[in-house]
Amino acid sequence: MKILLCNVSKKYETRVHDYLGLFYLAGALEAAGFEPLVFHGKPEELLEQVKQNQPDAVGFSCDFDNVSLIADLSRKIKNGWEIPVIVGGPQSIALDGQFLKESQADYILSGECEVSLPLLLKAVLNDEGNLNAINGLGMIRDGVFTVTPPEIIKDLDALPLPAYHASLHIDHAYGKLIFTGRGCPYQCAYCAPSPGKQQVRLRSIPLVLEEIKLNLENNPELKYIIIMDDAFTLSRERIEEFCRGMREIRKDRDLVWYCECHVGRIKNWMDILPTMIDAGLVRLQIGIESGDQQVIDAYNKHVKIDDIVEFVTYAAACGLTQIATNFIVGGPAESPGATATLIKTLIDRAPGIIDIITGFLRAYPGTEIMDNPEKFNLVLHDQSGRLSGDDYPFVTPVGCSQDQIMNMRQELNKVIRQSMQNKIKNHALKNEVVQKQFNAALKYGIRSRWFEEIAANPRAYEYYYVLYLNEGQAFERSMDFSSDYPQRTFELWRTMTFTEGFPKLDGMALSPLEYELLLRCAGKRSLAEIEVELYEHFGGPYHDPAEFHGKLVDLLDQFDFKYWLTHFVI
Repeated sequence: MKILLCNVSKKYETRVHDYLGLFYLAGALEAAGFEPLVFHGKPEELLEQVKQNQPDAVGFSCDFDNVSLIADLSRKIKNGWEIPVIVGGPQSIALDGQFLKESQADYILSGECEVSLPLLLKAVLNDEGNLNAINGLGMIRDGVFTVTPPEIIKDLDALPLPAYHASLHIDHAYGKLIFTGRGCPYQCAYCAPSPGKQQVRLRSIPLVLEEIKLNLENNPELKYIIIMDDAFTLSRERIEEFCRGMREIRKDRDLVWYCECHVGRIKNWMDILPTMIDAGLVRLQIGIESGDQQVIDAYNKHVKIDDIVEFVTYAAACGLTQIATNFIVGGPAESPGATATLIKTLIDRAPGIIDIITGFLRAYPGTEIMDNPEKFNLVLHDQSGRLSGDDYPFVTPVGCSQDQIMNMRQELNKVIRQSMQNKIKNHALKNEVVQKQFNAALKYGIRSRWFEEIAANPRAYEYYYVLYLNEGQAFERSMDFSSDYPQRTFELWRTMTFTEGFPKLDGMALSPLEYELLLRCAGKRSLAEIEVELYEHFGGPYHDPAEFHGKLVDLLDQFDFKYWLTHFVI
């Protein structure tokens, strides 16, 4: 029997993601004798897939953003085909009988469904088993909505590996996402408490490595894996075992990876970072959320700001390419300027490395924020979750309007961007740090905000891109002029203006010497040749060639600072 598993969204391009949970479900269904099909794409394409494949049942993964969309699609499927519709996913714990009535879906299934979904399908489609014995099952019976306790799987190693071959998108390559465990020992007030999240269960590292190797075999283009779980860095010994395996894998395949990390835990043995970097770690996610320690404590994050600053500083010194983090806007009231101050400190400690974004606080079902907003002095503007999205605040501190929170986020993003652009403009990024960002973006497809901000500065981007291609180098005052060939990083006709009667570049007036020097830096002549020619025209005011040479070196140093020139040696 064909079972169609779906993830759809109007907001996100679901095709670019693996949606690993659906493929784990597909593996479990296949092991139970069903024929799973996995669809992730545009909602308007789903009904055509139902028509083409004629499944015996349809399952939806429901999250915070697509509740209404799934309700609409469920009604259309029920009206068109009269087959069972099952709704699961992270939002399932908030769905109830009203949702079943509106959507005409038959069942809600919460918890970890690799066991419960095959049992439900056997009961519904084959009349095998008892619905009352299925964990996590919500349904309307005799007009009353009932729900059983969710399924929590203890032995994760017993689960089949993801069945990527079940995808309806045969042109898509899978295998980027990896889970090494489920659950999280921390209970942050804002984090969605999916069933089983408080129970940490870990897969064996040999099995995780086996899955990675299988994904590499099936996806020749795979260069980057994302470890999705919260529990990966809970054990030093487990990290070391994983890193040993990754080093062996990397002997045959250029593969880098990402993971999440809780600073409050890893700070006791953060010297593990060089081992992780050596094994291919390129991006590390840490949770900060606020620059105010009282707010962090209210969120129950179990971390200190001083430890975060120390960790970021150490990680940058170890040579980690990217440290990703997020700050929440719209949470409990902060001390004025606290978050902006911490952001500036982190950018100063890890310029070119710390990758900061912001987001609005969301009231996920089952969280303390949703259940007890007054504890945090917050107001909820959309308890149903039907309006909430990432682009507008539906949670605000008491006394603050939604428009004020919007403005706060805009101002915070200005702080981030201005701090980054100042570092770029002032040449405050080490070349090796920038080259790692270019390598991550252009080789592995990992585009950090630093890469994007450098790309927004045409001079800087062209300068660093030449260095990345190894077609030039930065200026050094000790360079041998006889073998140094300077090359402009821009086209004169596009950038130079003469409208005021003299040459200007990037809003700066150029002296005749600066202009003639730039004019000759076309990569065709050595600096020694250029110097001789310029001295004939401009050497008069200088005591001797040595003094003129010093002036020329100063100008070249300034041009390098402005990203106007790169140099190659012949």
